[in-house]
Amino acid sequence: YADEVFEAVFETTKYYNLKHISYSNHDEYRLYKIPFQTGQRRSSEHVEYEDVDGKQYNKKTKEERTTESIIHSEQTSLTRTKQKIYEYAFANDWTNGLFFTITFNPELVDSFNYDECYKRVYQFLKNVKRQNPEFKYIFVPELHKSGRIHFHGIGTNCDKLELKDSGKTKKGKKIYNISSRTFKYGFTTVSKIEDTQKVSNYITKYITKELISATKGKHRYLYSKNLEVPTIENVMVHDKELFMKSVEVNPKVSYQKKYVNEETEQEIIYVHVKK
Repeated sequence: YADEVFEAVFETTKYYNLKHISYSNHDEYRLYKIPFQTGQRRSSEHVEYEDVDGKQYNKKTKEERTTESIIHSEQTSLTRTKQKIYEYAFANDWTNGLFFTITFNPELVDSFNYDECYKRVYQFLKNVKRQNPEFKYIFVPELHKSGRIHFHGIGTNCDKLELKDSGKTKKGKKIYNISSRTFKYGFTTVSKIEDTQKVSNYITKYITKELISATKGKHRYLYSKNLEVPTIENVMVHDKELFMKSVEVNPKVSYQKKYVNEETEQEIIYVHVKK
């Protein structure tokens, strides 16, 4: 984007209709049809519910929760969780990193019990971090059709992690296993990351609405505290037509998509620009 385009259409105000997020290898722009107010809080009060015989009731009013309210809450939670994982993944460079898959041995771990599976993965990551202080990671659960829990993750800076050649390959990539001394509660596969952008996209796909429903009130992913975070700027675009023209002529634009929320009538145009 030429400097003059920024000067012509952008202004930082208390209102914004464009969010600029800067990742390690690209910039993302979200252009909104309906502007937001900077620092705007939710207008509705947070509502707490209690379960009674399989149904949810408002703790204050005792009214039964509607199906529409439940669906909306789960969709909001799904979007928020996926977006957070996306931000962590794309803000960091996973070059020379590893992609992990962890499957639990049912004789050692109840793989239908999310809390138990989460605990085992948390302890594993804690042990790896102890041996590799610069270890960066994001691990997410996958809910199998059977109801069993698996975990997938991306990590880097873990040279001291003991891996063994499995003797197998997948799509030409060598597959490794984690030493049983490091993880003894199941089966593991590890492969080297070849494309940091593809693996960042891939890791978010395991977060589904079924998983959101099954893990209500629980931590849905694990991440290291030393991850880089994207820089975010909210700005006001006064000339949207000029902004979109600049997108059309920019050869660095790699992605463009429009999303419409029928419930709120909000329209969002997503634009990715390579650095």
